[in-house]
Amino acid sequence: MVTIKRAPLLVVAVLLMTASASSAQPAVRATAANPAVVFVCEHGAAKSVIATAYFNKLAAERGLPYRATFRGTSPQEALSVRAVAGLKADGIAIPQGAPTAIGDSDITSATHIFAIGCALPAAARSSGKAQDWSDVPDDQGYEAQRDAIVRHVKELLDQLQRGVQ
Repeated sequence: MVTIKRAPLLVVAVLLMTASASSAQPAVRATAANPAVVFVCEHGAAKSVIATAYFNKLAAERGLPYRATFRGTSPQEALSVRAVAGLKADGIAIPQGAPTAIGDSDITSATHIFAIGCALPAAARSSGKAQDWSDVPDDQGYEAQRDAIVRHVKELLDQLQRGVQ
């Protein structure tokens, strides 16, 4: 007769949670099914960071695999203090990384590129992937920028969810 010892319930629960957590976050690759969205603003430090933070949060909440990153056309050294403070006050995770210039690899791997108050490089403009969110205000503070960006992000996620790209 074989005797099977029962694992304590807590051990089983931890194992199940670990297994489901690791399988719930598949690696995201830029394909037509998993768009790689690039948000671009002049300094790559405020508007594009806000857009990236909200896009990634809202996409994850909807169970969508899409993720975004932020870039600039003339990047500054660090993230905007006001943008970081605003995101923290909103309870939104600050995207990792420092302001970086949009490059050829970003353009190639992106499925969507959004200019927020800046002119994109010619390669991005001619890629067929670029759109402009020029209505995001520059001089009305964090809340006005955030509200305009979140409206655009929600519309984009609605389109992606419906399969309209």
